[in-house]
Amino acid sequence: MSAARKRDEHRELNHYTFWPGFILLLAGITLGLAYQEGLAIMLSTTMNWIHITFGWLEVSLAIIIVMFTVGIAFSPIGNIRLGGRDAKPEFTFWQWFSLSLCGCIGIGILFWAMGEPIYHMMQPPLSLHIDPGSKDAGIFAIAQTTLHWTIAQYCFYTICGVAIALVSYNRNYPLSIAAGMYALFPKKLRPILVPAVHALCLFSLCCAIATSMGAGLMQIGSGTGRIFDYTPGPLTWAAAAAIIIPIYILSSYSGLKKGMRILSTGTTKAFFLFMAIVLFAGPTLFILGIGVESFGYFASNFFRNSTLLNTMQISDKWPMQWLVPYMEIFFIFAPLLGHFLARMGKGRTIRQFILVNIIPPTIFCHFWIATFGGTAVYFQWTGLVDVWAGIHQFGMESMVYILLSQFPFCKILMGLFVVTIVFSFATMTDSLVATLAIISTKGVRASEEPPKKLKIIWGVVTGLIVSVT
Repeated sequence: MSAARKRDEHRELNHYTFWPGFILLLAGITLGLAYQEGLAIMLSTTMNWIHITFGWLEVSLAIIIVMFTVGIAFSPIGNIRLGGRDAKPEFTFWQWFSLSLCGCIGIGILFWAMGEPIYHMMQPPLSLHIDPGSKDAGIFAIAQTTLHWTIAQYCFYTICGVAIALVSYNRNYPLSIAAGMYALFPKKLRPILVPAVHALCLFSLCCAIATSMGAGLMQIGSGTGRIFDYTPGPLTWAAAAAIIIPIYILSSYSGLKKGMRILSTGTTKAFFLFMAIVLFAGPTLFILGIGVESFGYFASNFFRNSTLLNTMQISDKWPMQWLVPYMEIFFIFAPLLGHFLARMGKGRTIRQFILVNIIPPTIFCHFWIATFGGTAVYFQWTGLVDVWAGIHQFGMESMVYILLSQFPFCKILMGLFVVTIVFSFATMTDSLVATLAIISTKGVRASEEPPKKLKIIWGVVTGLIVSVT
């Protein structure tokens, strides 16, 4: 009896992680509701100070991490197999790609791939001396959006995934975000430092999920509003949340190898379907042309455009509105999404783990951004649709529907896109809810799932956070 109890003990709730993180989250929500304006001003001021003071460091670290990740991939370390020499992969390459894509950036590219290029096209960095709205601005817009959503981002996530997977699979430590930092923690202090790190991760991850869900709900509301000709509001967003929350809870409940795998592969197929529709029903030759030119610009200016700051051009707000905040977001998400990617690494070499988690998503994202962002650039350049004015009038969440309104059977396409958003968001949230459950549980191993009741609890909590905020 005592042996059985000992085996199950590591799957119990870790009170030293769960309750501090939960209390911190509750305190943050209470403070935000009670002092909304004051807190917003304080956070905005703090973020501006961080941008200005540490922006140079953040973009420098990003370049270092990219080079370090590539170096690890092609070094002898890349030959190490996660899980040992005899370990076998648990996912096919297609399943792995789908999980990596949807679990990390799926909802992001649905929201930003169309609108962000227009911002870069109409308000390019002053230091590049590009005329707004010009051909050069359009090519820069697609290339820079690709840069923001591909290599650097996935290098951040992947290198954290390597550290966590190595310690969890090859050293048999519990699957945890802090596992990658065990070498930095003195053994005597680990019982204190590990729960502290995880508690902070619980807080930050819940806030990140709430922010992403808020954007997704706005996009769903905008789509249904255009389809059924009404003005979306809180009731629409609540109804959308009521649909999404059970989907990702049920998917997470069934585990990574069942619900999450099925949901991600289906969502990825929907991505390819929509990309094909827009490519062949839209300005095909323009999309192909700007896709090729922007890729060349992206490749030849990668380091230059990864370090764009406003040195000697203080009036240029672009770096502090785009590049620097993106780097900060990558740093925040890196250990959390690295933890998710680590769960799919068993049986793969470190070289395979790095290359598959970076190259296929980068190729896909460039095609996606060239297709949807290129269409937006085409409409703005030709004057068929004033996309720039539409963003300011209706918001970023309406961008895709402004574009789809120019296609045949537009309302059917809008409806299908809304469904894709629902499942895309559910897929990403599924992965993050599973991470919340794992790090708030005692010593879950890499081959195990966290307790299902914790998945339900965190799924409901994240949904309630969005409803309250």
